[in-house]
Amino acid sequence: MSRERFEPMYADRPPWDIGGPQPAMIQAAEAGLIRGDVLDAGCGTGELALWLASRGHKVLGIDVVPAALEQARAKAAERGLAQHAEFVLADALELGSLGRSFDTVVDCGLFHTFDDAERARYVEALGHVVPPGGHVILLCFSDAEPPGDGPRRVSADEIRAAFADADWRIVSITPTRFSVTDDHAHRFSPGGPHALRAVIERTAEPAVGPG
Repeated sequence: MSRERFEPMYADRPPWDIGGPQPAMIQAAEAGLIRGDVLDAGCGTGELALWLASRGHKVLGIDVVPAALEQARAKAAERGLAQHAEFVLADALELGSLGRSFDTVVDCGLFHTFDDAERARYVEALGHVVPPGGHVILLCFSDAEPPGDGPRRVSADEIRAAFADADWRIVSITPTRFSVTDDHAHRFSPGGPHALRAVIERTAEPAVGPG
């Protein structure tokens, strides 16, 4: 994930920064799909991480954009959640460098930013931090969204292929929607961009060493 690509977007309000977590992720949490200690990969300004922290999860949010992390830390302090939500500068393609494991990794709009080679590196990196029985909850743009603005569209088959290794099991892939800021809504389908939410379980021992 390129810092140079995303940093200018935080000079203003990015389209995905809706002032709270994505509804599809709220639904996942309320359905009991987000458990235990959580890694928020590509946390942005921290809305999902902070919401999860307010529900009792211990959360680590990572991003490559310092400006986004500064906003996340300020929100954590304002909301009295700094003890439960930590935000650090880190690359999601090198998760092994964290030296930690998590019951759940939430990915809200990160997977669809990767090209094919980065996608493979990302899935490998997830293996360093998700133990057997842990889960990845992934929300990405769907190929049901017509071509145009926004990130790469992703099909359910592409998600299955990315996690086709025997170390992973696709639990579910559900059509849903992204919410975007009002001033960007006209760029996408009415009701919000089409999305896919995938629940993926780690089934084998995590990799050893830095990733």
